[in-house]
Amino acid sequence: MSSAPHVERFKGTGWEECHEFIIAIRARALWEGKQRDSAWIADFAGTLFWRKALSWHSQLPQDVRQDWFKLEAALFNRWSEPEAHDEPQINPIPAAAPSLNPNDKANHPLQGVLKVVIDGSNRNCYVRRPISRSPCFLTYDTDEALYVRCNSLSSATLLERIWDSSTPEMGQGSTDYANLTSLDSNTLTSTWGSNTPFQLVTCTILVNGEVIPVWKTSDSSEIPLSFFVIGDSLFLVPDPGAYGRKYSGEKRAKLFIEPTD
Repeated sequence: MSSAPHVERFKGTGWEECHEFIIAIRARALWEGKQRDSAWIADFAGTLFWRKALSWHSQLPQDVRQDWFKLEAALFNRWSEPEAHDEPQINPIPAAAPSLNPNDKANHPLQGVLKVVIDGSNRNCYVRRPISRSPCFLTYDTDEALYVRCNSLSSATLLERIWDSSTPEMGQGSTDYANLTSLDSNTLTSTWGSNTPFQLVTCTILVNGEVIPVWKTSDSSEIPLSFFVIGDSLFLVPDPGAYGRKYSGEKRAKLFIEPTD
């Protein structure tokens, strides 16, 4: 059994430390199977505030200290990232069910960073390179984005999916979900330790760069997966309708390969 992801004490030195703290807390909650237990996460995070951050945390209203989603928002508000006024903007694209028409596939290798387009948002975000013992989260910083190359194993990092359940349901009505993490192609060592099922990511890449992942149930059968996000967490799901009804606070999203130099 792998050891729990380590979380450093939070001192409140700046927005970068704040982001690292939030990502580490989410990774630990996911490892514990408590990613949707807001009270548990808030109680755990509360033991890690230190120095100025501890004084700040102790002055928060009780309902904020006891609810991770409120506490996380308060953290982002207190240690906010400087605005990048020259950051490129995009128009939101409704994340409807993808087309799997074979004629829509890209016919050449693609490489770049994975851009995430979220329903109702007009700001770029990207799949972040996973830190030690964590899945892939989202980032607004292209310098932190995960670089991918299609149709090649020459890169040292591959993507894999790990499900939240040891026996995920893959049919209609399923509300199970998977996370993305990375795998070293030489050692086949994952950044995430889990006993739940995983596969290397198999995708269809459309001519516009959209990434359509699938879960292969056999050599001749596969199930297309859709993306959902909440905060900076990214999930892959087999039935977006059922999942969206259960987790109505999460938003549909699409992934695109954004070419880089």
